[in-house]
Amino acid sequence: MKSVAQVAMLGAVLWLAACAAQHRPGPTAAGPASDAGAMAAPTAADAAVDAPAVPPEGAMYTLLCLSFTGPDHIADATRIKQQLIQQTQLKDWYVVHSQTQSDLYYGYYKTHEDVTQTEEYARAHAEQAKIASLHNDQGEKLFPMVVFVPINLPDPPAPKEWELSRNPGYWTLQIAIYRDSPRRKQAAVDAVRDARARGIEAYYQHGPAASGVFIGSWPKEAAHQNDASTPTQDPNQPLLILSNPIAGIEDKDVYTQDGRKVKVVIATLEVSDPTLKSAMAQYPYTYVNGEVMGRTTRDGKVIPYPSCLIPVPHDDNPDQQPALPGGDVPAPAESGPDGSR
Repeated sequence: MKSVAQVAMLGAVLWLAACAAQHRPGPTAAGPASDAGAMAAPTAADAAVDAPAVPPEGAMYTLLCLSFTGPDHIADATRIKQQLIQQTQLKDWYVVHSQTQSDLYYGYYKTHEDVTQTEEYARAHAEQAKIASLHNDQGEKLFPMVVFVPINLPDPPAPKEWELSRNPGYWTLQIAIYRDSPRRKQAAVDAVRDARARGIEAYYQHGPAASGVFIGSWPKEAAHQNDASTPTQDPNQPLLILSNPIAGIEDKDVYTQDGRKVKVVIATLEVSDPTLKSAMAQYPYTYVNGEVMGRTTRDGKVIPYPSCLIPVPHDDNPDQQPALPGGDVPAPAESGPDGSR
């Protein structure tokens, strides 16, 4: 079932296409019904056309114009994109498809906030204003909202068994995060491919803003959780396990992506499995974009982010780690020298 906004968008663009057809040279103009009917369902060739171009070097943002859901989301989004290219003479429209949703975007931009990058800042906002101003002959806007979002390219090809959700264990160790780049998904998959080529059990997970790399799978008994807060009354309530408070999270409700409220606890983990202890010693840090990064103390010392032991996000694992506010991959927890967390 389409949303009201989608129905309005479909009608507005189809009507715009029909009206514009009456004023351009070519075969006899078609009305809205025949114009829509002439649009065949997307083929394999259409899917190739839909594939977004590789973003220019340094591009970080794009304009999200509309999202399509429902059983016909791929056909609807593809048809609208093709008509927008034809009728607006703007060529930078593209669509990203997933199993349940198709998103219509426009353009690539290095910044939309940094006023010191004068030309790029001006170009980004000029194109946002142009897209937002598109309307039909009745004065109705084609898009309810046109907003800047980080570039979100389709997931790169990778074997299904590399996905973190396929990890058979209860615990896994996060050792890397890739973010702040449209190519972060590919970087995570490449890291997993390299690890597996060296005989290391590795997995990836793509979040809305970052991609994580994880190694190993251990049973629940490999680490014992000492919860310093009041136990949850609901055994199925997911947990967000923190060894130290995160600034700003105290007064916020945290939810999983499927809307379940999360219990935030301050806890330590006592590791008993020798192979897990060995892995934590061999991979002591969470690398960020391939580099050791961390938090800076008042005296200027950088404390690297440690590797992070998290519950694997299985559908049947109620302790799976949710995304933190902002949708990032789970943040690294602090780690003690003895392997406790």
